[in-house]
Amino acid sequence: MALTKDRNTVSRSGEQFSYPLAATKVYAGSIGVINASGFLTKGSTATGLKCVGRISAQVDNSAGLAGDLAGEVENGIFRWKNSAAADAITLAEVGSVCYIVDDETVAKTSGTGTRSPAGIIEDVDSDGVWVRMGQDALVAPAGALLAANNLSDLDTPATARANLGGGADKIILEIRDINLVGATAEVKRTVSPVAGTIDKIYSVIDGALTTGAATLTAKIGAVAVTDGVITVAQAASAAGDVDSVTPSAAKTVAAGNVISITVGGTNDAAKLGHVVLVITPSA
Repeated sequence: MALTKDRNTVSRSGEQFSYPLAATKVYAGSIGVINASGFLTKGSTATGLKCVGRISAQVDNSAGLAGDLAGEVENGIFRWKNSAAADAITLAEVGSVCYIVDDETVAKTSGTGTRSPAGIIEDVDSDGVWVRMGQDALVAPAGALLAANNLSDLDTPATARANLGGGADKIILEIRDINLVGATAEVKRTVSPVAGTIDKIYSVIDGALTTGAATLTAKIGAVAVTDGVITVAQAASAAGDVDSVTPSAAKTVAAGNVISITVGGTNDAAKLGHVVLVITPSA
């Protein structure tokens, strides 16, 4: 029932926990995980493991039954051995998830879906990889969807974005306040923050056009986007009219590329247009 007086609620530091141990031996300073049966064990190459931190002390339950003994684990940032070759972690991976290889080694990738996540990479030096570990280290901000999926999709960006849903795989760029008078040949620009493809271009106008249509031509650098020209018809035009095109080629952008919209046509009404570009990231 709801409280009617103060309650002495017991608290923890949130840094150290004790879990029932599987029928195995674990070593102090090793990667601790909870297995599918709910028991603490040592890190290994397997899926479905939940990393809970660094094991604090050696415990040998190899001759007992699962749960006969308990093991202590700590949350925090710990340094682990790095992997080699394609799985070697560098400073470029700081902020990304790394994966468990064994009870002292982490890797850059999930090994094609064969490894469980270890935690978040905080730093890399010549002695190893510093990894943030604990129960909350792998919880995604937006509803923990990625954690629920064991984070195995994080080394496949397209899959991760698709799993997130809700349009999370699109970048929206706006170019506002474009003078639609054709004679001005105004050029407005923006910069793509990601690599990807321009999949749709929309326009909306603030008022009716006169004399003729206005055209809005999209370019990436100096190259015109194929099928990237919006024609805003003059006849029956009004504020709020929306037009769109679907680019078919020459639509790939790199991070930092300049995207421009050039005005053309014979409209001579001093009206403004606004353009929205929909980009699908490639990574």
